[in-house]
Amino acid sequence: MKKDDQIPVKVIAAIVATGLMSFCEVIVETAMNVTFPILMWEFNVTTNMVQWMTSIYLLVVAIIVPLSAVLKSSYRTKTLFTVANLFFFSGLLVDAFALNFVLLLFGRAVQGIGTGIALPLMFNIIMEQVPQSKIGFMMGIGNLITGIAPAIGPTFGGSVASKLNWRWFFYILIPLLIISFLLGRWGIQQNLQSGNNGLIFSAF
Repeated sequence: MKKDDQIPVKVIAAIVATGLMSFCEVIVETAMNVTFPILMWEFNVTTNMVQWMTSIYLLVVAIIVPLSAVLKSSYRTKTLFTVANLFFFSGLLVDAFALNFVLLLFGRAVQGIGTGIALPLMFNIIMEQVPQSKIGFMMGIGNLITGIAPAIGPTFGGSVASKLNWRWFFYILIPLLIISFLLGRWGIQQNLQSGNNGLIFSAF
């Protein structure tokens, strides 16, 4: 293997960090779907109301993701990663300790902001910082990470709900997010000029 084809350790750490965060964000969305009957009983809400657990999350994600190009051109990658991680982490805490359904929805909306910012970051890092010969391989890994999460989400959700409590969905993800945060803060570096698209991004 040529030296130029090797992926730097910090780039691998950055991809793992953003991939782990994306995995957490996607799996919690599908895992929560199996808890709707439990939430309806615990918070005394109707079927139409409990469906907002998914709807408000996807709505916020759909609003934030199209803004990713603007955010990427205005802020450093590490800053976006940190903000996304903190938003999602805050949303997890709100939902884990929510005393009513309104707080639960608020936490889901906050998680949606973090997800909308984070999802494009992993692929941005791959396109900008991975050697050209390895981009296809790493894009496949990235797609695998985001693709496997919704597949195992319902199984994960059903297992946790039946053996523990629905709040453990959020408790379990907190250590993973902490690992992601530490890896990302160490590994993510700003590529001021992308070799793939020729754009110069702000270092501010």
